Amino acid sequence: MYFCSLSNGKRHGFFHALITAPDLVSGFAGLWVIILKQFKWFSEFYSSLKSPWAEEIIDLIFYRPAAFLFVKLLSPFPITPNQVSCIAMLFGVTAGYFFTWGDHRGFIIGAILYGLSNIFDCCDGMIARLKKNGTPTGRIVDGLVDYVTGIAVYAGFGVGLAKAAQAGSLHFPCNSWVLMIIASVSIIVHAVLSDKYRNAFLEQLKNPQETQVSEIEKMRSELARLAKLEGHFFDKFLVGIYIRYLHLQVGKPQIKHAKQNVGSSTVFMWNLIGPSTHISFLIVPAFFYCPSVFFFFVIGAANAWVLFLFLLQMIKKNH
Repeated sequence: MYFCSLSNGKRHGFFHALITAPDLVSGFAGLWVIILKQFKWFSEFYSSLKSPWAEEIIDLIFYRPAAFLFVKLLSPFPITPNQVSCIAMLFGVTAGYFFTWGDHRGFIIGAILYGLSNIFDCCDGMIARLKKNGTPTGRIVDGLVDYVTGIAVYAGFGVGLAKAAQAGSLHFPCNSWVLMIIASVSIIVHAVLSDKYRNAFLEQLKNPQETQVSEIEKMRSELARLAKLEGHFFDKFLVGIYIRYLHLQVGKPQIKHAKQNVGSSTVFMWNLIGPSTHISFLIVPAFFYCPSVFFFFVIGAANAWVLFLFLLQMIKKNH
């Protein structure tokens, strides 16, 4: 199950320890999950996850448990996952507004609201899996909410940083907007890479033969079903846009892509720079009015980690 298993032979020294360390961590985590699954509450929490192996560490220890508490509170009510997604977006957009204040109070409020936004963003999928009331359009709405929230928060954060720098309350080595643009591009790259390996791993767990082409067929069937119904104009619009997006990803349907073997250790390492990790490194420094920590992590540490992972994968391929 591990990514790029090494060839037989002697593997000693620093690089051997470097390559096998994530496998050991993954093994201990698996044993811990098996033990905790014996408890009813944890078993229910576990069933609300896509897969614990595909989750970021910060999600497993904070965001998902916090979201699960909200799920338990909301489950008696007839609330849908899409409604929860809209609540998450409302928190996120409001957080972006408070970030634009540029002072410590605005950053504290913005950080709290952004944390709540991410917690509720975790709730929608958990509710869908527990209540089994998810819809094909729900995934699209969830993705749309993430885009809107991200744009609102990072734009608001950039405006707030510019105001704070102009007022002299914060100081940066260069223009704050330059740092914000570099950080934003870095976050997008990190998200694409971590999602790539996470999604490939999840596809292996569900159905090794599943491809993007089958996803297109599912969405076409959903669009055909919606076409027979009156109304549902927004759902029809979203599904149509999503089908075009999938076509852009895979090109011609008849082209088959080579299957990529992705193991839990690979997902674990890429998840260290996943979306929730970036969100946390924005929330905490913003709360304490130390945004330089956010830039240090995203532009410095996270980008260095990406280069390290690419180097590590090259070493694996050569052994």
